[in-house]
Parts: sequence; structure tokens; C-alpha cells
Amino acid sequence: MYRMFNCLVEQHAVWVVPLAGLVCWVSLHTALRLNRQSLDSEGRARWAWLLAASFCAGAGIWCTHFIGMLGYDPGLSVDYRIDGTLVSLIIAVSAVLAAFVVVRVGSRLLGAIGAGLVLALGVAAMHVVGMLSIQVPGVLVWDKTLLCGAVGSGCILSAAAFAAHRHPRTMHAPILVATVLTASVAFLHFTAMAAVEIVPDLTFAEAAPSLPRLALSAGITAIMLSILGFGVLALFADRMRRANAALRASEAALRLSEERLALAVDADGLWDITLATGEMWLSDRWHMMLGYAPGELEGHTGTWERLVHPEDRARTLRLLNDHLEGRSAVYECEHRLLRKDGTWCWVMARGKVVTRTPSGHPARIVGLQFDTTVRREAERRIAHMALHDALTGLPNRVLFRERLNDQIARAPAQGHGFAVLACDLDRFKAVNDTYGHPAGDALLKVIADRLRSVVRATDTIARLGGDEFAIILCQIDGPQSAELVAQRLIEAVERPVDLGSFVAGVGISIGIATAPDERDADDLFKKADIALYRAKAEGRNTFRYYLPGMDAGVASRSGLERDLRAALRTGAFSLHYQPVFGAEDAVLRGFEALLRWQHPGLGPISPAEFIPIAEENGQIVPLGEWALREACREASRWPDDLRVSVNVSAVQLRQPGLEQAVLGALAAASLAATRLELEITESVLIRDSEASMACLHRLRALGVRIALDDFGTGYSSLSYLRRFPFDRIKIDRSFIRDIADPDTAAIVRAIVGIGTRLGAAVTAEGVETADQLRQVRDQNCTEVQGFLFGRPVPAEEAARIIEGSAGRRAA
Repeated sequence: MYRMFNCLVEQHAVWVVPLAGLVCWVSLHTALRLNRQSLDSEGRARWAWLLAASFCAGAGIWCTHFIGMLGYDPGLSVDYRIDGTLVSLIIAVSAVLAAFVVVRVGSRLLGAIGAGLVLALGVAAMHVVGMLSIQVPGVLVWDKTLLCGAVGSGCILSAAAFAAHRHPRTMHAPILVATVLTASVAFLHFTAMAAVEIVPDLTFAEAAPSLPRLALSAGITAIMLSILGFGVLALFADRMRRANAALRASEAALRLSEERLALAVDADGLWDITLATGEMWLSDRWHMMLGYAPGELEGHTGTWERLVHPEDRARTLRLLNDHLEGRSAVYECEHRLLRKDGTWCWVMARGKVVTRTPSGHPARIVGLQFDTTVRREAERRIAHMALHDALTGLPNRVLFRERLNDQIARAPAQGHGFAVLACDLDRFKAVNDTYGHPAGDALLKVIADRLRSVVRATDTIARLGGDEFAIILCQIDGPQSAELVAQRLIEAVERPVDLGSFVAGVGISIGIATAPDERDADDLFKKADIALYRAKAEGRNTFRYYLPGMDAGVASRSGLERDLRAALRTGAFSLHYQPVFGAEDAVLRGFEALLRWQHPGLGPISPAEFIPIAEENGQIVPLGEWALREACREASRWPDDLRVSVNVSAVQLRQPGLEQAVLGALAAASLAATRLELEITESVLIRDSEASMACLHRLRALGVRIALDDFGTGYSSLSYLRRFPFDRIKIDRSFIRDIADPDTAAIVRAIVGIGTRLGAAVTAEGVETADQLRQVRDQNCTEVQGFLFGRPVPAEEAARIIEGSAGRRAA
């Protein structure tokens, strides 16, 4: 460090260091700008700019070195050899050119390191050659360690500068890079100067032509002037480059704006009206919106007026005149126009007066229109979806209520009464549970179409949800008109529905409330709903009018649900037992346990009414388990040759606890499993049939008997007879009722034959007359059950039946 300090202070003039640094910085900054211009150029121009940059940097570094030499005073006379001085200039320019090339072709890190190494070695070589070219009466002695340190430090600083130059982050990067490179060159030069010592030699004699100091100064000045010239050129080129870039950006923005304008013009139909003559220019897009070829329509306002929908024409012209007369700032109107194919399209038209006469009257109006048909259709669909059922397309509950309120408001002025019909499908749940929701949805669509076919276009039919419908019959003459429509609805719905894989049969129950003076929609529909439940309670597939006092006789569904839960807690349910006899010997074989509910306010509630509710809300599971326990407990008191049959619903069979519930009931009553028979319908097996079959197989393996109830009314009975060995088949009562019909008798005979071949007993349900008994005996049925032999009775009466049949059973 002392040698470096001594070299700078003692052997160099004071003005040398700042002058050399300034020259070096200006040269390198100019070179970097020229190099940036090279990167932005193509072909030969790129190499021309690169060579200019290399010359500026190399010559600037060379000038820095010899300015330092001019201020260097070793205490001896110094001259400069011409050949060595020129060679050092060439080395400096070549080193810079090589560094610029390396930093371009390499990666950012390796390129920067390589360029720094090349530049440092080149500057060191230039320095050594320059020093060797001086003519001085002495011998140069080098400190190689200090010289190598100068080269190493120059490499590090140069690499850092080239790394910044490779990816400049700010607009001041050229200044930063030039500063770091200047520091690198200056540090290398003055460290290398400190590394050399001149030892006087009295035998020295000049051997080659040399340059005096004045000539060298002139050369340095000339080179610096050329570098400054290149600097001015670089500044001019940089401004041109930026101006060209700005121009290209402006051109691109203009092209984009033109493209957007073209798209807008193509998307919208433009029009231009000269008001004095009525001439109307219509763009090609305007024609194409309506399906016409460009220029096909006559350019006159009369043509346009004829295309406007008659219902929209007066409003459209009024809005146009409002704008022309200054009552609105802009003409804007959405209306319909007639297409060439005869259909109507919705358009939104906007326009404005652009030219006026000297007196201020409008002379010319221009505008555009765009097609809003798709938007209007989407809005219409959304509005329709909000007020209509998605499945059937019928009005929903919201729209039904609006129309009911409107009808109530209009009824006094119309002078006619109207009626509200509350409708509910019968046996729909069985189809939905058996075949799933897709089949249920398909059935609902068919039923909705049939209901539409019965009512008038002025009436309203709505789907309220599930299998519930409601109808408003407008302007009826009296109750007879509503009765006629209700009967036609029943006849339309009860026709079988072919759904492809099966034929479904449903009915409809209807409650009617007439409203000559009723003013409240909720009260009116509540009355129709009460009448509906009366219709269901009295046999279904029928209709009933609302009558005063009917409220007390029919419990609403919500009330039944509430009372059903309470009945489970208070033990309001009971079992009645219907006897089953042998068909030939009339010997008692057992009983079927049937649920009964004695409502404290409504009296007996039909199982057909409360069991579907219990299945829907899940109460059937605890209710079924209670019935199972109670039936087993009662059967344990009977003789061992009598069995008890208990019905199992689909909901129970799908529950994982059924098997445990059966075992628990048998164990609690100490009843043999062979004396318990579970009756299921085939609808229980159709959904989740594999799981249901597995459960039944396990129960049968324990000894419990399994009976197939209501055989023949379902959908795939034979397939389940083939898959599960039922102990008993029970023929549905509908076949026994019509057994006198030869076709029905043939069906019964076939069922008995199937049961016999499968080893299953066959029970005929619903035997009510002696003739029916004779018929089932002729068909070889195994057992009979029906009112002819006994109605369902409480347990006490069942015990008396058992006692009375003891003799015949013993025989």
C-alpha cells in the first residue's frame, strides 16, 4: 500500500489522477451506449456499432494509461517508441472487443466473469507493452506479486461491471457500469505502475524512433476528440432509437384502436338519417342482423318504420321525436325488427343529432343498434324459471299464489265465481320408492300433460312440490262445473302410464273449495287442502268439496305428524289380529298383526294415512320395532302351532338394525323363530335389493319365515321368486275380488302353480264371500284370509278365536 501511495503522490503530477479518471469514464460511458445501440440493431449495423464501442472503450483506456505516463516523473528523461505505443493501442481495443463478445454469448454469471477476465488481462497486457515501449536511461524492474494483484482486482471489478451491464435494472445502469469499469482500469493502472521500478543505466542508448511528450499529447487529444464525436453520435442514435420505439408504440396503439373500432362497427349496425330527405344509410352489419344482403333494403326511413313491430312502432317514433325536438339528450329505444325469415329480433338502438341547420333544427342523426335477442331470451328464461316448475313447466307455488290473488281481486267485477282444487297423487310414492326418482320424474311429466289437457287455457294448474298440484278454475257457473272438471281429472290420471320398462298406475285425490265471496287466498287454499285430506281419508282417487265443519273431521298432515310422535311416546298404538285359515279344512293357522291408531280427537286413523307419514319422517322404524315386540309377546301366549305375521316396510329393511330388532323381540318373548313370519312387498326389494336380500337370507337362516305380500300387483315379482326362497306367497286382494273373471282366475291359477313348484304356501287375501272361497279352493290355494273368516280384532278377541278353534286344530 505504501508503494502505491508513494507512486501516486511522489511520482505523478497532481492533475494526472482526476484527468485520467474523467477521460476513462467518458470513454467507457460512450462505449456502453454504443454497445446498447449495437444490441438494438441487426446485421452489419450491429457489428459497426460494436466496433465503434470497442474503439471508444479501448482507446479511452489507452489514453488513460498514457495520460498517467505523461504525468509520471521517474526522475529520468522519458520518450515513447512509436511501434510499441501503437501495439498497446491495438491490444486495448482488441481486449474490449473480445470482452463485449464474451459477455453476449455466455450466461449472465459466466459471461460476466469471462468478460472481466479478458478485459483485465487485456488492460494488463496493454500496460506492460506500453511500459516496455518507453525509452528511458534505465532498466525496468517488476514486482510480479503486486502486478498479479492488480490483474486480479481488475478482474473482479470488471466482472461486477459486466454483470450489471448484462441486465441493467434502472435507467442509470450505464453510469454505474462506467463508474465501476473506470475504477477497475484506474486501480489496475496505478497498481501496475507501483509494481515497476526504473533503475538508472548509464550505458543506455536510443535504438528506435520515439515520440516526444508533445507528440504523444497531441495523439491523445486527437483520439479523445474522436471519442467525443462517437459520444455525440451515440446520444443522437439513442434519441433516434427512443423516438422510433415511441413511434412504433403509437402505431401499434393506433392499429389496436382501429381494430377495436372495426370490431365495434362489425358487431353493431350503424345507421345515418338525413332528415330533410328521409334518406337512411344502413351499414352491412345492419342488413346482416336481419338476414339481408348488404344493400338489399331500400335506404329510406319508410323502410325502417315498416320493419318495426306494430306494437313497438308508436313508442319508437315517439322516443325519436323526443330527441329531435330536444326533450332528450340521446335517442335510445329497445324494440323489435322483422327479419327476412319472418321472425322478430330485439335490438337496442341509440343515436344522436350530429348536424343542425343554421336555424338550429336537426338535419342529420346517426346511431347504432345491437342485437339484444339473446339477452332478452335469457331474461325471459330466468323469469320463467323463477315462476315455473323446472320438471313439468307448470307454474310453481309463487306464481300460483299471484294468480290466485289476482283472481280474488277480479272475481267481483267478473260476476262469476271460481274454484280452487288441491290435488295429490295416490300411490305415487310406491313408484318413486320402487324405481327411483328418474321414473317418478317421468311419471310426473306425463301426469302434468294430462292435467293440462283437461283444464282451459284461462285456468291455472300449478305444481306445488312432490306429487302435489293445485288448480284455479276461473269463471265457473257453480259447483257442478268444478265437479265435472274434477271427474275428468280423475279419469285422465287413472289411465295406466307406460314408462317403457314398466306400466305405472296412479290415482288422484282432489279437494275443492269454491269462492264466490272469499277474499283471502290462504284461507281459500286451506279449505281446499282440508277437503283433499277428507277425500284421501274416504278412499282416495275421488274428490270432495269443502263443507263447514269439515276442519274438525280431517287432521292436517302437519298435525298428524305431530300427533304421530306423541302417540309413540304415550303408547296410543295397538295391534289387531286378523286370522288366517287353511283353505280346505278351515283350521286356524295363525294371525296377521295389523297396526291401529286411535286418535284422541279424530278417532281411528287409517293406516293408509299415517303409515306413509311415518315412513317419510322416519317414525316407521321405532313404530315397526314396537309392533314386532308386541306381536311376539302376544304370540308367545298362543299354542305352539300358531304363527304371527308382521309387516316390514322398505324403510325398516334398509336400516342396519332390523336383524337385531327381530332377534331381540324373539328373545324377549321366548318365541321360537319358526313361529314368526315377516311379510314384505316386492317394492321393498327393488331398491337396494342385494342388501335387502342378504338381510332376509340371514333372518331365514335363523328360522324366521319370509312371505311375499301383495303378489301380482308389482313390477318384477317372478324375478324375486327366482332369487329368494319365500316361504309363502300372498295373492293380492284385487285378484280375489275379480276371481269370477276367467282371465283373473287364470292368473290366480298360475300364481298357485308357481308357488307349488317353488315349495311355497299360497294365501289368498281378501276373501269376503262364499263364492270367492269356492273359487280359491278350486285353484288349490293353501290358506285364506279375509272378512268372510274374520276382521282384524284386538288381542282379547283373538284369544277367544283361538279357544274356539282348539277342537278343530286338535283333530
